[in-house]
Amino acid sequence: MEVSTVCRNFIDAANRRDWQRAVLNLNGLNMYEMLRALKALDTTDITSLRAALTALGGKVFGARIEYALSVVVNGTVPATAPGDLAATGQVTEARRFQANPTSILIELIPAAAVTGYNVGLSSAGNATMQARFGAPRTTYSNQCQPVTNATLSRRMVTRSVGPFRVTGLDSAVISLTRIMANIATQQRLVYRVLGHQGMACARYVTGSHTAISNHSWGTAIDLTITGVLDARGNNQIQFGLHLIADIFNREGWFWGAGFRTEDAMHFEAGRALVQTW
Repeated sequence: MEVSTVCRNFIDAANRRDWQRAVLNLNGLNMYEMLRALKALDTTDITSLRAALTALGGKVFGARIEYALSVVVNGTVPATAPGDLAATGQVTEARRFQANPTSILIELIPAAAVTGYNVGLSSAGNATMQARFGAPRTTYSNQCQPVTNATLSRRMVTRSVGPFRVTGLDSAVISLTRIMANIATQQRLVYRVLGHQGMACARYVTGSHTAISNHSWGTAIDLTITGVLDARGNNQIQFGLHLIADIFNREGWFWGAGFRTEDAMHFEAGRALVQTW
C-alpha cells in the first residue's frame, strides 16, 4: 500500500523532533498507519511525543492516541477502547498489529509510485568497472568468493560507517560514511534501524551466469531495515529505503530500484563517481 501524505508528514516531524506537529499529524492517521508509525519511534521519542500530546489537550483525540501507544509500547491490546474504536474496526486492527508489530519504515509501497530518483545517474557496468579497477578475480559463481586481484585487494578496507561496519573499496567506504552521516541527521528514524547484508562479495549478479555484480569491487551495498531485507523483483519497496534514496543519489550512488529487475535494497556507486576513484 502507499504511505499516506499525513503519515509522511508525521515521520518528517518526528525526524525533526517537532513533536506538536507530529501529534497533529498522528491524530489524522487511521489505526493501521498510527500503530506502525509509532513503532518507528524509540522510548525517548515516545516520552517527547506524550509531552506534546498533553500540551495539545483537546485539540486532538488524545485517548485514541494513548490507546495506540499502549498497544505499541506494552504489546497488549487494552481491555477497553475509547469512543467508537471497537465499532469502527480499530480494535480489530490493533489485534492484527499485536500479532505482527512492524514499523511503517518497512511498509511496502508500489515501485510505480516512487519517482524522481537516479536523475542524471547511471549504473557502472562491467566494462566501466574492469577498465577502472581490473577484474576482481578470474572465475565467479553465485556465491561470494574472495578478490584475487592483488591491486584491488589492497584497496579493500573494513571500517565502521556509522550504524554498522563494512568491507569495501576504500573510496566507496569513505563515500558511504558521508552518506550515513547525512542519513543520521536527515532521516534519523531510518538510520537507527539500518543494517546490511554485505558490501564486498565477488560473485555474479543474482540470477545471472555472465554479469559480474558490482559487489565484487566493493562499491555496492544491500541494506536492511529493522533486520528485514527488501525482496528483489516484486516491484514493491520498503518505505524507509525510499526515504533515504535521495541522500544516496546526492552522493552519486545509483539506487537499485531503477534496475530492470527492481532491487531496492541495493545501492551502488554510480558510473560518474566510480570514474573519480
